[in-house]
Amino acid sequence: MQPIYVLIGGLFRLVPTAKIVLACIQFNLTTSKRLSDRKVQRFQKNITKRGAVPETVPKKGENYPVGPILLGFFVFVVVGSCIHLLACLSVVYPVMLFIMTLPYLTSRSQDKKRKTLFSYFSSGTATPTPTPSDATPAPTPSDTTPTHIHSVATPTHTPSATPTATSSGTATPSDTSEFDLASLERDPGLRRPIWKYPPTVRDDIRREYIRLGPCQPQLRRDQYPATEFGTQRRRFQASWFNTFKWLEYSVSKDAAFCFPCYLFESDASSQHAFTIDGFKSWKRVNDNQRCAFLVHIGTSNSPHKKAIKDYEGLQNVTRHIDKVINCQSLEEVKKNRLRLRATIEGVRYLSLQACALRGHDESSTSRNRGNLIEIVKTFGRVSPDISNVILENAPKNATYTSPKVQKDILHIFASKVRNIIRNEIRDSKFCILVDEALDASQKEQMAIVLRFVDVYGVIRERFFDIVNVFDTTSLTLKKELSDVLTRNNLNIQNMRGQGYDGASNMRGAFNGLQALFLRDCPYAYYVHCFAHRLQLALVGAAEKQDYVWEFFSMLANVVNIVSGSSKRLSELQTAHGIEVDHSVASGERETGRGLNQIGNLQRAGSTRWSSHFNSVCSLIDKYGSIIVVLESINNCTTNSSAQRGEARGTIKAVKSFKFLFVLYLMHKIMGITDLLCRALQSKSIDILNAMDLVATTKELLQSLRDDGFDVLLHYVILMNFMLKRIVEYNSNDPR
Repeated sequence: MQPIYVLIGGLFRLVPTAKIVLACIQFNLTTSKRLSDRKVQRFQKNITKRGAVPETVPKKGENYPVGPILLGFFVFVVVGSCIHLLACLSVVYPVMLFIMTLPYLTSRSQDKKRKTLFSYFSSGTATPTPTPSDATPAPTPSDTTPTHIHSVATPTHTPSATPTATSSGTATPSDTSEFDLASLERDPGLRRPIWKYPPTVRDDIRREYIRLGPCQPQLRRDQYPATEFGTQRRRFQASWFNTFKWLEYSVSKDAAFCFPCYLFESDASSQHAFTIDGFKSWKRVNDNQRCAFLVHIGTSNSPHKKAIKDYEGLQNVTRHIDKVINCQSLEEVKKNRLRLRATIEGVRYLSLQACALRGHDESSTSRNRGNLIEIVKTFGRVSPDISNVILENAPKNATYTSPKVQKDILHIFASKVRNIIRNEIRDSKFCILVDEALDASQKEQMAIVLRFVDVYGVIRERFFDIVNVFDTTSLTLKKELSDVLTRNNLNIQNMRGQGYDGASNMRGAFNGLQALFLRDCPYAYYVHCFAHRLQLALVGAAEKQDYVWEFFSMLANVVNIVSGSSKRLSELQTAHGIEVDHSVASGERETGRGLNQIGNLQRAGSTRWSSHFNSVCSLIDKYGSIIVVLESINNCTTNSSAQRGEARGTIKAVKSFKFLFVLYLMHKIMGITDLLCRALQSKSIDILNAMDLVATTKELLQSLRDDGFDVLLHYVILMNFMLKRIVEYNSNDPR
């Protein structure tokens, strides 16, 4: 009896679930009936538009099959009872219900995924192909019943082409192959108005009608029907075709039509006499100025004239707007490229020669509009093709000479140069040389130079980039340097050296720039620039000696006095020319190409100690001429007392033995250090050669100190007493 009680308990537990399932089935039946009725209505509306039906048409009120659901429910009850008897797992019931209804849900989802209305109502199985005996006979022109899905529904009153329903059940008017252009109606009274065709195929139909030409049947006079107008009988005349080329005649309507007006008529047109209805009032044709055909032609703005223009435009393919715009676009592109090329070549030339691009006044009325515009004008004078497209002959918005365009071209050139340098470096090791300074616009600019060995084993040193920095702290400089290296795909781990000056933000052992890079790459050793260290050593040595510092101060004063005016410079050059001629004649000077040139005094630079050597050499070469100019200033009565007093004091200082001795001493010392300074600034020098040059320079200076002082002293005394350039010599002066 225990199994029977369990079975009864299981059935009682199934009652709530069964009620829910039955309610769902009832709702499904009601909903499917409503959906079926709605889709039948949409199907009928769609068939009315397309004129074709499928083989199987759904009937109103037809429900979806529910047999699978009832069978599944029955199996569910039996299997659920057995499972309940075995394990009493009531949680399996919903799972079993879902499994039983899964095939039905799958078939319904596939039906919903069908694309067209016809495939939605068609059965899942393939429709058998009808045999020839079962095939439906071809429809006659009077039969308006929709045919098979692949047939063409053609109205009886118009034998013209109509859209064809595709095999998918949708009509695509944009496809011109759906219209049989070969079967277009020729009779103007029977053909379909042009505005009833889809807009996408109207031009194709117009071209086909234009190819066929106007419908102008050449009949005998008696073959044209006569129409009574009062007591007169009038008829159409074939001679009118020769006078009015656009005229058409409809045999079916015995009426005249306008061929261009038909082709380009719109549905909004209110006058259809020459397009749809036809003209039949023959008595109004040969009526002089009131001729109906002439009235139809009208003025230049009449619909007929506009249709004629459209007709001619459609015939002439080369005048189509897309063709014209395309030709104009190609011509404009060619002119723009030629105009831009002239600007690019001008910027390239000026950049290579390190010349400024812009001018102070670049207006069209300026005599000098800047280097770039002037060189572009030169290109125009050489080539008439360039002259016709540049500057004033160019559009105002496409001259390609604006400052923005110039900067863009320069940035492109800079990017290309950096790419070339990057290709030279490849993945090899490199060093960085960095220095910063204020430019004329008071902006802090950081220059970056890369030093590496190329594939041929030659040391290369390339200026790589210049970056504007907001401050000179080590963190800011490192960030900017890292950004430049990253943008150009240069790995910091390949850095093997850092070359900076001796500033604390650069060489700091803990927070300096070199220390920050050493944390990222332990092999990027820092080297203080040898040329900069030599500069600091020479300046420091000069500051420690009063006579040397006094000498350079007097040297700067001499340069300022002699170069103070163009008159003094002219006197200096004249006196120096006379001295050179006398020296050459006496054999004291060597002759040759580039020697004994007459120039000016060299001014020493404030940041380059090596420039002081050139100034010293210039003073020795023009010493006698400088004395002549200073005496001329002192003896000129038109000069002020201050000018003459300054010149007199300068003469006394320059003619002193101390000044002359220091002059030749610095010439001797700086001649040695200048060789070292130039060598250290060479791009191809390496660390070993630099150390050898430093050692050699120290030996030469030590030799000059030990053995060369007396020789130098006797040389100065001999030279200047012979040339009578000194006033007195006191042997008791300290060495």
